[in-house]
Amino acid sequence: MPSRPLPRDVNRALDRLKAEPERPWSLTSLAAACDVAPRTLQKHFRRFLGRTPREFIRELRLDRARQLLLRGLAQASVTDVAARCGFDHLGRFATWYRERYGENPSATLLRRQTALAGRAPSLPILSSAVERPAVAVLPFALIGEEVHRIVGLPDEIALALFRLRWINVTAPQNARYHLRGKVRHSNGTVGVTVVLVDALEGRYIWADNWTGDCNDVLAFEERVAMSVARSVDPALRDAEINRAGRQDPAELDAWGLTMRALPHVMSFAGAAEGVAVKLLEQAMELAPHDPLPVSLAAWCHGLRGGLHFTSQREKEKELARRLAARAAHLNTGDPLVETMLASGYTVAHDLTAAEIHIDRALTLDGGSAWAWGRRGWIKAYRGEAADAIECFQIARALAPVDRLHFLCCHGIASATFDAGRYVESIGWFNRAMTENPGAVFINHFLAPAYVIAGRPEEARRCVSEFLKASPGVTIADVRSGLPWHSRYLDRVAEGLETAGMRP
Repeated sequence: MPSRPLPRDVNRALDRLKAEPERPWSLTSLAAACDVAPRTLQKHFRRFLGRTPREFIRELRLDRARQLLLRGLAQASVTDVAARCGFDHLGRFATWYRERYGENPSATLLRRQTALAGRAPSLPILSSAVERPAVAVLPFALIGEEVHRIVGLPDEIALALFRLRWINVTAPQNARYHLRGKVRHSNGTVGVTVVLVDALEGRYIWADNWTGDCNDVLAFEERVAMSVARSVDPALRDAEINRAGRQDPAELDAWGLTMRALPHVMSFAGAAEGVAVKLLEQAMELAPHDPLPVSLAAWCHGLRGGLHFTSQREKEKELARRLAARAAHLNTGDPLVETMLASGYTVAHDLTAAEIHIDRALTLDGGSAWAWGRRGWIKAYRGEAADAIECFQIARALAPVDRLHFLCCHGIASATFDAGRYVESIGWFNRAMTENPGAVFINHFLAPAYVIAGRPEEARRCVSEFLKASPGVTIADVRSGLPWHSRYLDRVAEGLETAGMRP
């Protein structure tokens, strides 16, 4: 999406297309819905988005089809997915899909279903001793003659939330957060509005709405439930982080301490990681059997060692490995913990263990942006640049506004550098640092890209900025920091040496 403001008619069109991508839109019907002349809408799309409305809706439908195929449900078929996403010609759908993603839709579905084949038939129940935020899904208000056909939507949403595994779905009297909604039916169209409220503070946390065709109620319910769970996941996590940040640390339980530590870990800044370590140590003392603070501490220590935030780098990595092993022993099927475990093992240089845990995370929750991002890093470190970029793009599409969005940009930058597209990588490296100015460590990867692109002054500036934050770090230290494959490290080392870093 371009950074310049979009005309009102284009914004309206984007809202309608995203709400109903499967609807058989024509330029005329879309323009009428946006109260604008078809020619004007066509011109604005070309000028501001660089494509026609038809091209935009095709890309939107293809992205939605890919997400459904990546979920790999046992009963899914390529034909069903194509139809649900608005494609009425299977051959053209397959051709467009192959052109966009480099593989047939059947290959995507088979790969995902193969990964899911070993999944347990039911999800384990988290121990009641593990503190997690509680959400109650209240009955929805029903308005309209045939709205009774959507009466099962709250149950579908509750199931989707339960599958996130880190949220307790419970009765209203036991829940701090209440999710309620309203369903309207009129002229064959159903509309749903859902809000998430902090019942104790009376504060809205999140809200959204959807419209669909009443002729395909099951597909509509599934789409809404998936969207609600995907949106509530980060919204609720941010609400808990903010709540923990407002409280006195001395009054926090293990969950609150973990939430207070989380943004410090995700800042990727040296001093903040030190704060996170202390908070997580307190959390582990209060709840020694909760795997989440342990797995998060493993990631934190691995970052401290891999990103040169301390002089005891190897000691930090070894501690990360020990904590990850402890968390793996404690975990009982929480995809968030599995993702943190994969992160800890990754920065501790154990990519084999990291891959096992990220596969488990995605089996439990195939819509987790954090898990897709972590898989991208595992692929990148191994030199599988194209697969890494695909994983990062999936993560960005699943969570376009997220605390770790910058890390996906950094990952794409690293993978494009590895693929030899150095000018392109510079843009992504700079984007990552714009999104998170505290991630100064990125400079020591950006500098080699500038060198190879023939911009030595900017390369030297990057090295200088990096060494201000991490004085005394050498090229040898960089080589041992993160688990990159040797070819990547060779190019980075050559670039850093040219930019003036000590061997």
